[in-house]
Amino acid sequence: MSEKDYDAVAEWAEHDMTLARDAEKGLCGQEAAAFGRELVERSQGGRPSIDPDAAPGEKSPIRQVRLPRALNADLDAFARNHHRNASDVLREALSEYLAAHKDAS
Repeated sequence: MSEKDYDAVAEWAEHDMTLARDAEKGLCGQEAAAFGRELVERSQGGRPSIDPDAAPGEKSPIRQVRLPRALNADLDAFARNHHRNASDVLREALSEYLAAHKDAS
């Protein structure tokens, strides 16, 4: 974020920002400063990495796979029923499959 961006956000927060109708009060002082720093840090890094060994800013490799419609529907239903996303289910399933077949040559 550039200095100009910081100035624009500060101007908005000090003069134009409005609270949601159900909000009791906005953040002030140190609490507001800490929230702002956390927000800036999160915005610079993007999504958290799914790889615990990844360097900051390193992107995870992407694989694409085609699925038969029925298998895709089953995956979507399973993910939805378990409150997960399909990518998480696929990663876990692949990890378990590879571990189970590790010694098979």
